[in-house]
Amino acid sequence: MAPRPGEMVLVPTNVKAGAFPGEKLVTVTTEGGIVSGFAKTDSIVQQGSDQYIFAEVKNVSPTYLTVKLAGSFFTTTGLADIASSLVRKATG
Repeated sequence: MAPRPGEMVLVPTNVKAGAFPGEKLVTVTTEGGIVSGFAKTDSIVQQGSDQYIFAEVKNVSPTYLTVKLAGSFFTTTGLADIASSLVRKATG
C-alpha cells in the first residue's frame, strides 16, 4: 500500500560528517536532481549498508511522492519529489 499524506517515510541518502556534533551532511537524489544539506543524526536511519533520512509525505502521484525532508537544505526548502519505488515506510 502506498504511503498517504502525513505519513513518515524513509528516503535513501548519502551521509557524510557534518560541521557540528549531532549533524550530518546528507545528499538525496530527487526527480529534479541532487539536493544536499544538513540533518540531525536522529533524522538518519541505518538499515544494513543503506542510509535513509526521515521525510513526511505531502502529496502522492502515480510515480513519485512529494515529501518534506528532515533537515536544512541548500537549494530547497526540503520539499522534494522522490520516486515511489525508492521510498520505504517508516516504522515505529
